[in-house]
Amino acid sequence: MPRYATLFVANPSMRATLLRPILGLTVILALSPSLGAFGDSGHRVIGRVAEIHLQNSRTLAEVRKVLRPQETLADATVWPDTIKNPLYEDGDTPLFRLAHPAHDTYHYTNVAFQVPRYDLSLPGARTTDILQIMRECTRVLRGTSKAFTPREALRMLAHLVGDVHQPLHSGNSFINASGALRFVLPEGPTGWRSTTGGNALLYGPQDRFNLHSYWDTHIVNLAMQQDDVATYAARLVKEVPVAPGWTSPGDPDTWPERWTNDSLVYAKAAHQDIRLTTYLGPDDAGRVPHRWRIEQPAGYDERSRAAIRIQLAKGGYRLAAILKAIWP
Repeated sequence: MPRYATLFVANPSMRATLLRPILGLTVILALSPSLGAFGDSGHRVIGRVAEIHLQNSRTLAEVRKVLRPQETLADATVWPDTIKNPLYEDGDTPLFRLAHPAHDTYHYTNVAFQVPRYDLSLPGARTTDILQIMRECTRVLRGTSKAFTPREALRMLAHLVGDVHQPLHSGNSFINASGALRFVLPEGPTGWRSTTGGNALLYGPQDRFNLHSYWDTHIVNLAMQQDDVATYAARLVKEVPVAPGWTSPGDPDTWPERWTNDSLVYAKAAHQDIRLTTYLGPDDAGRVPHRWRIEQPAGYDERSRAAIRIQLAKGGYRLAAILKAIWP
């Protein structure tokens, strides 16, 4: 099921009558859901961390052959979110959108955060979810698939490696449809409701914020403080040591599943001690069918900031690693 955070919509007027509902949705999205995992800064940080790990390598030279002149890997990471805006156009997007009309659903999987590991047979897993698309992008760049052009595949891969390290893109939450509010597994055809990756878990003044946007942008901003992308990326490489678990052995085709399973651990932690206080029902416009008010536990910012530093550093390291595997 689609995430509301992926529906970046903004339009002009019939011009006014036709587009008033769309503009209303734009306001809603501006107030709560983010446009993609980590937002622009988080993705660029991961791209820059990867470039640092790849500096002076054949791999980075091959990456630059695929990208446009002066285009960096950090630049490449944001394209898959940028093209969610239907008003955005460049020389690459029309054919890509035509071939991939559901591209905005490539950014996540909807498996429950409680599961121990990803499996395609699980509720919420799809043949076109983030894990499967990362795998296909890798195959394109290795010359064994033509699902994308090499440029599309590189930019999608650079972005999705970031997305998979945002915990709520790897583990969705579901809440029981009746009785005392609690997180549940989506067992059976009914009796549960999806939070669409935490987009429907609201907090703050007038319920303006949601848990998905918290992990996309808020906690990244808290971690970065006043640093720009280049400064923060360099600081991550210096201050966050590479851990043994960041390295993935074996065939790179298996790495996206390992990374998804790793991120599920962080998705569990992201939901730990979250209190579901109130069922709010649909929004006033009737676009979001179910919403809940939540309370975050004491110390949530501190533990989340520590986690996101690791995820950003790890995401950049792993992006570099998979590109090295493609172009040794």
